[in-house]
Amino acid sequence: MSSSETQVRAPVLAILGLACLLVSCSTDHASVQPPAAAAVPDAAPLPGFCEHEDDDVVRDLFCRVDVPEIRSLSELQGLLGVSPGGPAMRTSRPDDPDQYYVRYPALLAHSTALSGHLVSPLNPRALLIGLGTTIAFQRGVQQVEIATLSRARPEFNFYLLRFTRECGDEQRGCNAAELYTQRIERDWTSTRVFDTEALKNTPEDCLQCHRRGRDKTTLLMREFERPWTHFFEPYDLEDPTRIPAARRDLPGVQGADLMRDYREARGDEPYANVDVLSFPEATPSVLQAAVGRQQPLFFDVETILAERYPTRDSEPQPSPTWERAYEAFKRGEQLALPYYEARGTDPDKQARLSEAYRRHREGELSDEELPDLRDIFPDDNASRARLGLETEEDASPAEALIQACGQCHNDVLDQSLSRASFTIDVSRLTEKELALAVERIERDRNATGAMPPPAARQLHPRARERLLEFLRDPTRTSQPDASLVRAAELGMLGGAREE
Repeated sequence: MSSSETQVRAPVLAILGLACLLVSCSTDHASVQPPAAAAVPDAAPLPGFCEHEDDDVVRDLFCRVDVPEIRSLSELQGLLGVSPGGPAMRTSRPDDPDQYYVRYPALLAHSTALSGHLVSPLNPRALLIGLGTTIAFQRGVQQVEIATLSRARPEFNFYLLRFTRECGDEQRGCNAAELYTQRIERDWTSTRVFDTEALKNTPEDCLQCHRRGRDKTTLLMREFERPWTHFFEPYDLEDPTRIPAARRDLPGVQGADLMRDYREARGDEPYANVDVLSFPEATPSVLQAAVGRQQPLFFDVETILAERYPTRDSEPQPSPTWERAYEAFKRGEQLALPYYEARGTDPDKQARLSEAYRRHREGELSDEELPDLRDIFPDDNASRARLGLETEEDASPAEALIQACGQCHNDVLDQSLSRASFTIDVSRLTEKELALAVERIERDRNATGAMPPPAARQLHPRARERLLEFLRDPTRTSQPDASLVRAAELGMLGGAREE
C-alpha cells in the first residue's frame, strides 16, 4: 500500500462511532429477541437485509448459501478483519496478501452507547477497529455491534449480531459467571444479524443517533481530544507508578488507573481477545485524527478538567461547562454528555466486586457465588442521574418525560415509525395513546415493550409515580406544556462545538 493510500484509508478505519454506536430508546415495539436454536446452516433463512441492494463485508458473510457457523467472538473478529493484534498493527490478510488493514483495540470504562449501563473499569466496552469495519462489544449482553463501510455508497451500514449460548441469555438462565467471564465470548449455539431496517423501530435503533436530523449516517465520537478521559491506557508493568511524561501533570484518574482497576480484578485475562499486556496507546489518537471536529455533541475534556482541578492538591470542583450541558440535556436541547469523571463507580462496590472476581478467577468462589457486575455504581440519585442511569428523583412529570423519553420520542426523528405515535408533547396524544403509555410504564423493567426499555435511562421510582399520576389526569395532559412542546421540537440536536 502506498503512503497516499494509507492516508486516505486511515480516516475510513477509525471514524466509527465511539460513545453512541447504538443508543437505546423506548419504542412501541419490543426489543429484538434472541433467536431460537440454530438451524442447519444450508437450510437457515438468509437475513432480511439480503433482499435489499447493497454491498459490504457483513453481506459477504451472511448473504450466501454457505453461511459460516460462527461459534465465538474470535471467529467473528477474524471473518470481519478486526482481530486484535499488537500495538498499532498493520498487517496483510492471510487470504489476500495484497489487502491490508489496521487493527487498533480500544477499551472504555464508561459509555453512553447501547448497554452502557454494563460498562465499567471491570467490564469495559471494547472497540476493535479495522479497515472500514469496527465492532463494539461488552460482556453482560449477548450481542455485538457492527459498523462497516458500504461499497455501494459513501456511507456506513450498521448491524447488530445477537448470539445464543446453552445457558440461555442475560434475562433467562445465564448467571454472572456465564455473562462476565471469557465464557460469553465462545461456545455460541446460534447467531442472527439485524440491519438498520430491522432495528429502526426497536430499542436497538442505530439511526436515532447516527442519522439524527441528517440525511445520511454520521459516525460519532464524543470525546475526541486529549487526554481521552474514559479510555484505558497501558502502564509500565515493572514500575506501575511510572506515568508517561505527556500525562504526568494531569490531575485525577487517568487511563492507566482504569487499566489497573481491570487487572486487579481480572489479572492478565484477555477481554474481547485483547491482550492487556501489549495494549496500545495509539487508538484514541487515531480516532481523534480521523473523526474530525464536526461532531454533533462535544465533550470538552480540557475545559472540564481545568475547571474541576484548579490545583493538583485540591478536591475536584464542579465543572460549570459540564453542568451547563447537563442542564441543556434536561431541557431537551442536546443528548447527555459522558460522565465528567473517568471512573464513575462506587469505590466500595468496585472494591468488593474486584475482590469477588479475583477470588472466582482463582477458584475460591463458585459460579453461583459470583455477584452481578452491574451493581457497581453509586446508589445516590444525583450521581446516577449524571451517569445516565436514571432520572432525577425530584423531576416533575415534564422533566421526567424529557430525561427518560425525550431522546427517542420527539419531532426530529423518523415520524413514519410507530415510535412517533408517542411524543413527549403529551397534549397531542389521544386518550387511548395515553392509556397505552401508562400501561407500558407500569410493566416490569425487563418485560417486553416496557417503557423505558432496560438499557435506557430509567425513571426514579418517585418520579415514575408522579409521571403516572400526571398521565392519568386528562385535565393536565390536554394542556400543552411549553417545556415539552419546545423539547419535542428541538429533539436534542444541540451540543456541538461552537467554532
